[in-house]
Amino acid sequence: MKPFQTIVGVRKPLPDLAATVRDRLADIAPALTDVSSIVVIQREDRADGSAQLVNEWRVDPKLPGPVKQAISQDMLGWNDHAVWTADLIECVWRIEPFFMPGAIHCAGTTRFEPAMGGRGTKAIFSGEFEVDAAALTKVPASLRGAAVSAVETVVGSMIPRNFRKTIEAAAELLG
Repeated sequence: MKPFQTIVGVRKPLPDLAATVRDRLADIAPALTDVSSIVVIQREDRADGSAQLVNEWRVDPKLPGPVKQAISQDMLGWNDHAVWTADLIECVWRIEPFFMPGAIHCAGTTRFEPAMGGRGTKAIFSGEFEVDAAALTKVPASLRGAAVSAVETVVGSMIPRNFRKTIEAAAELLG
């Protein structure tokens, strides 16, 4: 497993910022690099105030020519399965990619903490991902190492970068 973490601070109150991230991803998508759309495909608001969501992310990353030719556009994206606590302090999530299903495992948490004397929020995004080379049965064995490296590079840079932009865009939406 390859761990990652990003910490972002913004001058917006925690409940407003976290609710915007949970409820307005479609409005945030245009601010995210390589993300073409985010659509809520399932939402369950639970009696205890928590919420479970499944969001479909569609992306168009800059990929090397041979990789882009090997991957169809409909494979470029993922479903994120997220469970938000009622107090909006934590979101536990896992990503289910369309490309190489079963070969990429990515999960983590997003925590929101008060900052700046209660006038701001610190968002902590952490998780880990793993690419199982053995599950890449459609990739020739001689290219699996390169495929794993390419996926790790894209995922390792795209996810933390887009989290930072997600928080910044949510803060902008709040004015």
